[in-house]
Amino acid sequence: MKSRRWIIFVFLLLIVIAGVLISKEFKIREIVIIGNKHLTENEIRAILSIKEENSIFYPSLKSLSERLKKTPWIKDVIIRRDLNGTLTVYIKESTPVAIVSSNEKYYLVDYEAQVLEDFTDKIKNKNSSSNTENKELASLILLPLIKDIDPFQNKETLTEAVNLINFINNKGLVNTDDKIIITGNNPDSLTLYINDFPIIVGKGDFETKFAKYFVVNAEIQKRNLKVQYIDLRVPDRVIVKPIE
Repeated sequence: MKSRRWIIFVFLLLIVIAGVLISKEFKIREIVIIGNKHLTENEIRAILSIKEENSIFYPSLKSLSERLKKTPWIKDVIIRRDLNGTLTVYIKESTPVAIVSSNEKYYLVDYEAQVLEDFTDKIKNKNSSSNTENKELASLILLPLIKDIDPFQNKETLTEAVNLINFINNKGLVNTDDKIIITGNNPDSLTLYINDFPIIVGKGDFETKFAKYFVVNAEIQKRNLKVQYIDLRVPDRVIVKPIE
C-alpha cells in the first residue's frame, strides 16, 4: 500500500516538474493582433494582460477570449497559438450604427443597441484631434442620431429606435447623405426625421408601415402638397397632416 502511494507521489511530482519545464520552454515570442480597427493594439494587449516571455499555455485561450469579450467593442474573437511561440488574436469588432444623445452626453451604439463607448469628449474635442482622428470622427458623426433617449434608463425605446435604423439601412430607404434623427419618449411615439421631415412610426411592423408610406408619399409628391408630418401608426390607413 505504501509503495503504491509512493509511486503515485513520484508520478505526480514528475508531472509538476514536466509542467514547469514546459512552461519555461514554451513562451510567447510574438503576439499578432488581426482585425482591430477602433481598438489599438496596446489597448488589446492591456485587456489580455499578457506579454512576450509569458507562458504560451497560461492563461488558457478560453480565459483570454473571455477577457476580450467583456469589452463592448469586441463582438467576437478567435485566438490561436503555435509551439513556435506565436499567439495570434483575430478580432471582430462591433459596428456602430447610431449616436445616442442624452443629458448632454453622446454614446455610440451598435446594431443590438449595446453602448460601445461614451463619445462625448471626442465630439467636444474634435477641433484639437489629429487629421486621422478627424476623418474617423467625421464618418461617425454622419451616423443617424437617436435624440433624447437615455440608453441606460430607457432601453426599450432605444432598442426599438435601433431596430428602425437597422430596417431603413437594410432596405436602403435613405441615402448616405440624408440627415436621420429619431426621437420618442417610448416605442409607441417613435418618430423618424428624414432631412427634418417627421414620420411618426411607432413600434414594430416596419415593413407594412413603410409600404403604406411610399404609396402615400408618392401621391403627396404628385400633388405637390405641403405636409407637416405623416403618421403611420393607425392600421389600414395613413394620417397626413397638411400645413395650414
